Amino acid sequence: MIQKIEVLVADVDMTLSSKGSPLPKITIQALKELHDKNVKIGLATGREITEMEKTKGIFWNLGFEFDFVIGMNGGMIYDRNLNKSFTMDMLSVKEMKEVLTFLMPIILEKKVSVNVEGNQLRNVMNISDDLLDMAKRKNILLIDKTGDIDGFCEKPVYKFLFRTDPETTQLIRDQVEEQYKGKYQTIKTFPGTIELMYSGFSKGRGLEMYCEWNQIHLEDTIAFGDNENDNSLLLTSGWGVCLKDGNPNTKALADDITDYDCLDGGVGHYIFDHILFFSCILYYSCTPI
Repeated sequence: MIQKIEVLVADVDMTLSSKGSPLPKITIQALKELHDKNVKIGLATGREITEMEKTKGIFWNLGFEFDFVIGMNGGMIYDRNLNKSFTMDMLSVKEMKEVLTFLMPIILEKKVSVNVEGNQLRNVMNISDDLLDMAKRKNILLIDKTGDIDGFCEKPVYKFLFRTDPETTQLIRDQVEEQYKGKYQTIKTFPGTIELMYSGFSKGRGLEMYCEWNQIHLEDTIAFGDNENDNSLLLTSGWGVCLKDGNPNTKALADDITDYDCLDGGVGHYIFDHILFFSCILYYSCTPI
Protein backbone atom coordinates (compact mmCIF):
# COMPACT_ATOMS: atom_id res chain seq x y z
CA MET A 1 0.00 0.00 0.00
CA ILE A 2 1.31 3.46 -0.84
CA GLN A 3 1.98 5.73 2.11
CA LYS A 4 0.93 9.05 0.60
CA ILE A 5 -2.05 9.73 -1.65
CA GLU A 6 -2.34 12.94 -3.63
CA VAL A 7 -4.58 11.61 -6.43
CA LEU A 8 -7.37 9.06 -6.63
CA VAL A 9 -8.70 8.12 -10.06
CA ALA A 10 -11.40 5.58 -10.88
CA ASP A 11 -13.11 4.04 -13.86
CA VAL A 12 -16.85 4.77 -14.00
CA ASP A 13 -18.97 1.90 -15.33
CA MET A 14 -18.88 -1.21 -13.13
CA THR A 15 -16.20 0.36 -10.92
CA LEU A 16 -17.76 3.39 -9.25
CA SER A 17 -21.29 2.49 -10.33
CA SER A 18 -23.27 0.31 -12.70
CA LYS A 19 -24.19 1.91 -16.03
CA GLY A 20 -26.18 5.10 -15.51
CA SER A 21 -26.79 4.37 -11.82
CA PRO A 22 -26.24 6.57 -8.74
CA LEU A 23 -23.13 6.12 -6.64
CA PRO A 24 -23.48 3.83 -3.62
CA LYS A 25 -23.89 5.91 -0.47
CA ILE A 26 -20.68 4.63 1.09
CA THR A 27 -18.73 5.69 -2.00
CA ILE A 28 -20.25 9.18 -1.90
CA GLN A 29 -19.25 9.54 1.76
CA ALA A 30 -15.73 8.22 1.14
CA LEU A 31 -15.08 10.53 -1.82
CA LYS A 32 -16.37 13.52 0.14
CA GLU A 33 -13.98 12.80 2.98
CA LEU A 34 -11.03 12.42 0.63
CA HIS A 35 -11.98 15.64 -1.13
CA ASP A 36 -12.04 17.43 2.23
CA LYS A 37 -8.46 16.23 2.76
CA ASN A 38 -7.44 17.89 -0.54
CA VAL A 39 -6.91 14.66 -2.43
CA LYS A 40 -7.39 15.28 -6.15
CA ILE A 41 -10.17 13.00 -7.41
CA GLY A 42 -10.68 12.09 -11.05
CA LEU A 43 -12.61 9.86 -13.41
CA ALA A 44 -11.11 7.63 -16.09
CA THR A 45 -13.63 6.55 -18.69
CA GLY A 46 -13.75 5.19 -22.20
CA ARG A 47 -16.39 7.75 -23.09
CA GLU A 48 -15.95 11.06 -24.84
CA ILE A 49 -15.64 13.92 -22.36
CA THR A 50 -18.84 15.94 -22.58
CA GLU A 51 -20.62 18.20 -20.12
CA MET A 52 -22.21 15.04 -18.69
CA GLU A 53 -18.79 13.72 -17.66
CA LYS A 54 -17.66 17.15 -16.43
CA THR A 55 -20.72 17.42 -14.16
CA LYS A 56 -20.78 13.90 -12.70
CA GLY A 57 -20.38 15.42 -9.24
CA ILE A 58 -23.77 17.09 -9.59
CA PHE A 59 -25.36 13.96 -11.06
CA TRP A 60 -24.04 11.91 -8.14
CA ASN A 61 -24.86 14.52 -5.46
CA LEU A 62 -21.26 14.70 -4.28
CA GLY A 63 -21.30 18.38 -3.44
CA PHE A 64 -18.19 18.97 -5.56
CA GLU A 65 -17.02 18.36 -9.11
CA PHE A 66 -14.21 16.01 -10.04
CA ASP A 67 -10.80 17.64 -10.38
CA PHE A 68 -10.09 15.94 -13.69
CA VAL A 69 -11.48 13.51 -16.24
CA ILE A 70 -9.54 11.10 -18.42
CA GLY A 71 -11.79 10.24 -21.36
CA MET A 72 -11.72 8.20 -24.55
CA ASN A 73 -9.46 5.63 -22.86
CA GLY A 74 -6.75 8.27 -22.50
CA GLY A 75 -7.42 10.05 -25.77
CA MET A 76 -8.94 13.02 -23.91
CA ILE A 77 -8.00 14.78 -20.66
CA TYR A 78 -9.75 17.61 -18.84
CA ASP A 79 -8.14 19.35 -15.86
CA ARG A 80 -10.73 21.51 -14.10
CA ASN A 81 -8.29 23.35 -11.83
CA LEU A 82 -5.81 24.26 -14.56
CA ASN A 83 -8.59 24.76 -17.13
CA LYS A 84 -6.49 22.66 -19.47
CA SER A 85 -7.53 19.98 -21.96
CA PHE A 86 -6.06 17.50 -24.41
CA THR A 87 -7.95 15.83 -27.24
CA MET A 88 -6.70 13.18 -29.64
CA ASP A 89 -7.27 13.43 -33.39
CA MET A 90 -10.39 11.85 -34.85
CA LEU A 91 -10.40 9.05 -37.39
CA SER A 92 -10.97 10.60 -40.80
CA VAL A 93 -13.94 9.61 -42.96
CA LYS A 94 -11.47 7.92 -45.32
CA GLU A 95 -9.99 5.87 -42.47
CA MET A 96 -13.45 4.98 -41.17
CA LYS A 97 -14.54 3.70 -44.57
CA GLU A 98 -11.31 1.72 -44.96
CA VAL A 99 -11.76 -0.02 -41.60
CA LEU A 100 -15.44 -0.80 -42.18
CA THR A 101 -14.80 -2.08 -45.71
CA PHE A 102 -12.10 -4.39 -44.38
CA LEU A 103 -14.30 -5.72 -41.55
CA MET A 104 -17.62 -5.76 -43.42
CA PRO A 105 -17.56 -9.49 -44.26
CA ILE A 106 -17.34 -10.28 -40.53
CA ILE A 107 -19.88 -7.59 -39.60
CA LEU A 108 -22.46 -8.88 -42.05
CA GLU A 109 -21.92 -12.61 -41.47
CA LYS A 110 -21.87 -12.39 -37.68
CA LYS A 111 -24.37 -9.50 -37.44
CA VAL A 112 -21.90 -7.48 -35.38
CA SER A 113 -23.41 -4.34 -33.86
CA VAL A 114 -21.34 -1.27 -34.74
CA ASN A 115 -21.56 2.30 -33.49
CA VAL A 116 -19.14 5.17 -32.95
CA GLU A 117 -18.31 8.01 -30.56
CA GLY A 118 -17.56 11.53 -31.67
CA ASN A 119 -19.32 14.34 -33.53
CA GLN A 120 -22.65 13.20 -32.03
CA LEU A 121 -22.91 10.60 -34.80
CA ARG A 122 -25.78 8.19 -34.03
CA ASN A 123 -25.41 5.87 -37.00
CA VAL A 124 -25.52 2.15 -36.18
CA MET A 125 -25.17 -1.18 -37.95
CA ASN A 126 -27.10 -4.20 -36.66
CA ILE A 127 -28.87 -2.54 -33.74
CA SER A 128 -28.65 -4.79 -30.67
CA ASP A 129 -30.57 -4.82 -27.39
CA ASP A 130 -27.46 -3.42 -25.69
CA LEU A 131 -27.44 -0.45 -28.07
CA LEU A 132 -31.16 0.10 -27.54
CA ASP A 133 -30.60 0.14 -23.77
CA MET A 134 -27.79 2.68 -24.21
CA ALA A 135 -29.98 4.87 -26.42
CA LYS A 136 -32.79 4.77 -23.87
CA ARG A 137 -30.44 5.72 -20.99
CA LYS A 138 -28.99 8.64 -22.93
CA ASN A 139 -32.27 9.60 -24.61
CA ILE A 140 -30.80 9.52 -28.11
CA LEU A 141 -32.16 8.32 -31.44
CA LEU A 142 -30.16 5.65 -33.29
CA ILE A 143 -30.10 5.70 -37.10
CA ASP A 144 -29.89 2.31 -38.83
CA LYS A 145 -27.17 2.28 -41.50
CA THR A 146 -26.64 -1.49 -41.67
CA GLY A 147 -24.50 -2.34 -44.70
CA ASP A 148 -24.30 1.30 -45.84
CA ILE A 149 -20.66 2.27 -45.37
CA ASP A 150 -20.92 5.68 -47.03
CA GLY A 151 -24.06 6.56 -45.08
CA PHE A 152 -22.54 5.36 -41.82
CA CYS A 153 -19.32 7.36 -42.22
CA GLU A 154 -20.79 10.86 -42.38
CA LYS A 155 -18.26 12.65 -40.15
CA PRO A 156 -14.96 11.91 -38.40
CA VAL A 157 -15.18 10.10 -35.05
CA TYR A 158 -12.90 9.10 -32.19
CA LYS A 159 -13.57 5.38 -32.21
CA PHE A 160 -15.65 2.41 -33.34
CA LEU A 161 -17.47 0.11 -30.91
CA PHE A 162 -18.16 -3.50 -31.90
CA ARG A 163 -20.58 -5.68 -29.92
CA THR A 164 -20.56 -9.40 -30.60
CA ASP A 165 -19.71 -12.83 -29.16
CA PRO A 166 -16.25 -13.62 -27.69
CA GLU A 167 -15.12 -15.69 -30.67
CA THR A 168 -15.98 -12.96 -33.18
CA THR A 169 -14.47 -10.34 -30.89
CA GLN A 170 -11.15 -12.15 -30.99
CA LEU A 171 -11.41 -12.59 -34.77
CA ILE A 172 -11.87 -8.83 -35.22
CA ARG A 173 -8.93 -8.10 -32.92
CA ASP A 174 -6.65 -10.51 -34.76
CA GLN A 175 -7.68 -9.18 -38.18
CA VAL A 176 -7.13 -5.55 -37.18
CA GLU A 177 -3.72 -6.29 -35.70
CA GLU A 178 -2.61 -8.21 -38.79
CA GLN A 179 -3.94 -5.65 -41.27
CA TYR A 180 -2.92 -2.38 -39.61
CA LYS A 181 0.28 -3.34 -37.77
CA GLY A 182 -0.28 -1.20 -34.71
CA LYS A 183 -1.91 1.86 -36.32
CA TYR A 184 -5.08 1.07 -34.40
CA GLN A 185 -5.66 -0.63 -31.07
CA THR A 186 -8.64 -2.70 -29.99
CA ILE A 187 -9.66 -2.47 -26.35
CA LYS A 188 -12.13 -4.61 -24.43
CA THR A 189 -14.37 -2.34 -22.36
CA PHE A 190 -17.40 -4.46 -21.44
CA PRO A 191 -18.17 -8.17 -21.89
CA GLY A 192 -18.91 -8.56 -25.59
CA THR A 193 -17.69 -5.06 -26.53
CA ILE A 194 -14.41 -3.96 -28.07
CA GLU A 195 -13.42 -0.49 -29.21
CA LEU A 196 -11.13 0.49 -32.08
CA MET A 197 -9.16 3.75 -31.93
CA TYR A 198 -5.71 5.09 -32.71
CA SER A 199 -2.84 3.40 -30.91
CA GLY A 200 -0.70 5.29 -28.42
CA PHE A 201 -3.43 6.25 -25.98
CA SER A 202 -4.45 4.61 -22.71
CA LYS A 203 -5.92 5.55 -19.35
CA GLY A 204 -2.48 5.02 -17.86
CA ARG A 205 -0.94 7.52 -20.25
CA GLY A 206 -3.77 9.91 -19.39
CA LEU A 207 -2.87 9.67 -15.71
CA GLU A 208 0.79 10.31 -16.55
CA MET A 209 -0.15 13.48 -18.45
CA TYR A 210 -2.34 14.76 -15.62
CA CYS A 211 0.45 14.19 -13.10
CA GLU A 212 2.99 15.87 -15.39
CA TRP A 213 0.73 18.92 -15.70
CA ASN A 214 0.39 19.13 -11.91
CA GLN A 215 3.90 18.01 -10.89
CA ILE A 216 2.56 15.04 -8.95
CA HIS A 217 4.55 11.83 -8.52
CA LEU A 218 2.83 8.77 -9.94
CA GLU A 219 3.77 6.81 -6.84
CA ASP A 220 1.41 9.10 -4.91
CA THR A 221 -1.63 8.01 -6.92
CA ILE A 222 -4.19 5.24 -6.45
CA ALA A 223 -6.47 3.90 -9.19
CA PHE A 224 -9.56 1.69 -9.32
CA GLY A 225 -10.81 -0.30 -12.32
CA ASP A 226 -12.51 -3.49 -13.39
CA ASN A 227 -11.72 -4.34 -17.00
CA GLU A 228 -9.07 -4.55 -19.71
CA ASN A 229 -9.21 -0.87 -20.61
CA ASP A 230 -8.29 -0.11 -16.97
CA ASN A 231 -5.17 -2.29 -16.98
CA SER A 232 -2.77 0.48 -17.93
CA LEU A 233 -4.33 2.76 -15.31
CA LEU A 234 -3.77 0.24 -12.52
CA LEU A 235 -0.23 -0.49 -13.68
CA THR A 236 0.73 3.18 -14.03
CA SER A 237 -0.62 4.34 -10.68
CA GLY A 238 1.27 3.93 -7.44
CA TRP A 239 -1.36 1.46 -6.26
CA GLY A 240 -3.85 -0.26 -8.57
CA VAL A 241 -7.04 -1.83 -7.22
CA CYS A 242 -9.46 -4.06 -9.14
CA LEU A 243 -13.08 -4.56 -8.16
CA LYS A 244 -14.09 -7.89 -6.64
CA ASP A 245 -16.34 -8.59 -9.65
CA GLY A 246 -13.78 -7.36 -12.19
CA ASN A 247 -12.15 -9.14 -15.10
CA PRO A 248 -9.87 -12.02 -13.97
CA ASN A 249 -6.97 -10.69 -16.05
CA THR A 250 -7.30 -7.26 -14.47
CA LYS A 251 -7.41 -8.81 -11.01
CA ALA A 252 -4.21 -10.68 -11.78
CA LEU A 253 -2.19 -7.53 -12.46
CA ALA A 254 -3.72 -5.36 -9.70
CA ASP A 255 -1.92 -4.60 -6.44
CA ASP A 256 -5.10 -5.37 -4.52
CA ILE A 257 -8.76 -6.39 -4.95
CA THR A 258 -11.76 -4.88 -3.18
CA ASP A 259 -13.68 -6.96 -0.66
CA TYR A 260 -17.00 -5.74 -2.09
CA ASP A 261 -18.27 -5.63 -5.66
CA CYS A 262 -19.36 -2.55 -7.60
CA LEU A 263 -23.04 -2.57 -6.60
CA ASP A 264 -22.12 -2.93 -2.92
CA GLY A 265 -19.82 0.09 -3.01
CA GLY A 266 -16.50 -1.68 -3.41
CA VAL A 267 -14.57 1.55 -3.99
CA GLY A 268 -16.15 3.29 -0.99
CA HIS A 269 -15.47 0.39 1.36
CA TYR A 270 -11.87 0.19 0.16
CA ILE A 271 -11.32 3.91 0.74
CA PHE A 272 -12.59 3.67 4.32
CA ASP A 273 -10.79 0.43 5.12
CA HIS A 274 -7.43 1.14 3.51
CA ILE A 275 -7.01 4.86 2.78
CA LEU A 276 -8.84 7.04 5.28
CA PHE A 277 -7.99 4.76 8.20
CA PHE A 278 -4.36 4.51 7.10
CA SER A 279 -3.95 8.23 6.39
CA CYS A 280 -5.50 9.18 9.72
CA ILE A 281 -2.90 7.16 11.57
CA LEU A 282 0.12 8.38 9.59
CA TYR A 283 -0.63 11.93 8.58
CA TYR A 284 -3.63 13.58 10.08
CA SER A 285 -3.53 12.68 13.78
CA CYS A 286 -7.28 12.23 13.65
CA THR A 287 -9.49 9.57 15.13
CA PRO A 288 -9.32 6.45 12.92
CA ILE A 289 -12.58 5.57 11.19
